[in-house]
Amino acid sequence: MSTQQQSIHVWQDNETEIDLLGFDVHADLIRSVITDPSVLPVTVGVFGDWGGGKSSIMKMLQKELSNEETYPNVVCLYFNGWTFEGYEDAKSALLSSILIQLGEHKKFGAKAKDWAVKLLKRLKWMEMGKLAVKHVGIPIVAAAATGGLAAAPVAAAAVASAVVSSALGKTDADDDTGPPEINWSSLIEASPEKPDLMGVRKFREEFEKMLAKTGISVLVVLIDDLDRCLPERLIETLEAIKLFVSVPRTAFVIGADPRIVRHAISTRYVKRQLEHSGNASEVRQEEEGLVQDYLEKLIQVPYQLPRLSPSEIETYVNLLACEKLLDPAQIPAVLTAWRNTRAQNVYAPFTAESIHKALTGGAELPAKLKEQLDWSKAVASVITEGLKGNPRQVKRMLNAMSLRKQLAAIAKISIREEILAKLMVLEYSNLPLFQELNQWQAAEKGVPSKLKILENESLKEEDASETTPPEDGLGKWRTPSMLSWLRMRPPLSGADLRDYFWLARDRTGSTLSGVTMIPPKVQMALHKLLSDNAGENALGMKLVPGLAGPELPVLLDLLKQEAERHPDRIMAAGALHKLGIQKVAGAGAKLIEVARSITADSLLPSIPQNIAELAQHEPQLRGASTELLREIAAHPKTKAGKAASKALDSLQKKA
Repeated sequence: MSTQQQSIHVWQDNETEIDLLGFDVHADLIRSVITDPSVLPVTVGVFGDWGGGKSSIMKMLQKELSNEETYPNVVCLYFNGWTFEGYEDAKSALLSSILIQLGEHKKFGAKAKDWAVKLLKRLKWMEMGKLAVKHVGIPIVAAAATGGLAAAPVAAAAVASAVVSSALGKTDADDDTGPPEINWSSLIEASPEKPDLMGVRKFREEFEKMLAKTGISVLVVLIDDLDRCLPERLIETLEAIKLFVSVPRTAFVIGADPRIVRHAISTRYVKRQLEHSGNASEVRQEEEGLVQDYLEKLIQVPYQLPRLSPSEIETYVNLLACEKLLDPAQIPAVLTAWRNTRAQNVYAPFTAESIHKALTGGAELPAKLKEQLDWSKAVASVITEGLKGNPRQVKRMLNAMSLRKQLAAIAKISIREEILAKLMVLEYSNLPLFQELNQWQAAEKGVPSKLKILENESLKEEDASETTPPEDGLGKWRTPSMLSWLRMRPPLSGADLRDYFWLARDRTGSTLSGVTMIPPKVQMALHKLLSDNAGENALGMKLVPGLAGPELPVLLDLLKQEAERHPDRIMAAGALHKLGIQKVAGAGAKLIEVARSITADSLLPSIPQNIAELAQHEPQLRGASTELLREIAAHPKTKAGKAASKALDSLQKKA
């Protein structure tokens, strides 16, 4: 068992200060902007897909800007936006936390403390009274009731102080070399300051004076994980930032998926404003314009992180492998060699040859590492396209592969690692086709005949591939990316795939078990659509139109498999029906697939009626719907059969 445990290699799925992506160029560029006095105040948006490397760039910025020798008068505060998710007023929590952190800063805290107290006191009840975790709301309300208006900021500051450490990622075990803990509640209560009607304007003026008097040249606030927040919390954080937009010496850096930010803005402001105006196309066009206007006013410098290229993916996988399979003493030399190679040619991958040259004393590459490097070279282009150049997805696929190899060893299953790797590339780049391949192999004792046909086709000359493909329902397997996958070594035709799919049964039974691979926006829509609460369902339906690119098919697949796994539950099938009525592409077809996969005695009687209703809304579904309803009606002793017979009669009368 110990030998097996030593053979497993799993990478942490966390942001890191160690750059294995070549993202230091992006961090350097952003840092040059936010430390330039001529462009302050400024708000920079670091935009990218979920798992695209935004958090790692934020950590790099924090590390560099915290170097007092290089940036002696710069204060850099890091906040995880998700930390404020449980607060009634995330806006007030963020403002209070900024002030408290300035008052406790190791270098500038002594000068900033009195100003921080004054500004905290100025935050009035309407701004601070809602700063309560739901579980401690009563004590804060009680404090406000007994102490009046002045007590509200006191109670709020106490709560804000409690969350500062978690927002900054601090723990009790951290070495605290700063000043002793400050009792902010007592200081605020003792302050003679009183709220006034000019609170916002005075707040800005006094915050600007504080930065000038304390000698802080730039205050940088890094706000990460904003796209994990619900729309209400996300907007509150953006509103807090707006308060500082006109304050000199300040720079905010926001890390988020722009699609989720746009959705939050639209949900909070735009849709309410346009709810009863114009036709659908005009409303959508105006909505997009208003969302863009809001973003442009708030974020002066949007910076979109590029997706990794195939050579960058190959380099990334190779460096991850070096981290796990090389002697730790050799890693610095490898990283130095990689940086030198990249400086000379940013387009070239960092290959096995370059890694071998970097090893001191001409040491040979470990056999396991060489296998990994050969594999990454072969699959780089395929997984880049399939995983959209997303480093987190790549790392999670490598972790899952390592765990499955360990599972195979424990279960005493003999597998070929190159076959496992090829199948997992398909699984993580095109889950629906991976599941289709599973159905093929299950029906043919592990050796699907269709796979052999497809692999033979993929090896034909390019000009031969230009001929019209047969109408055999395999068109999705003949796309350029899938042809590249089919050509990958080794060929799978003739191999018994049953053991490999047994190892992956969590992904073939219900993808809900692998939902952590799904972007947060899809997860949020899925869980709301599956909720028993009608209000949550409605919110889930509103999230669906905002899904982009491959996100919608993933959501529909998740709903389909949940409906098939739990045929006695209506929520998943009901969601597909509602989406189909709203003419969401593919939803109606998925519901038909669900009904085909469930036996008539297990099928809910409401589903045949739903299918008939969809056929009336979508003429292209009429043929498949009619055929399916006849099949179900052929079981008249079941409730679904009786319902299908009635639905079929209704459908034919309205034809």
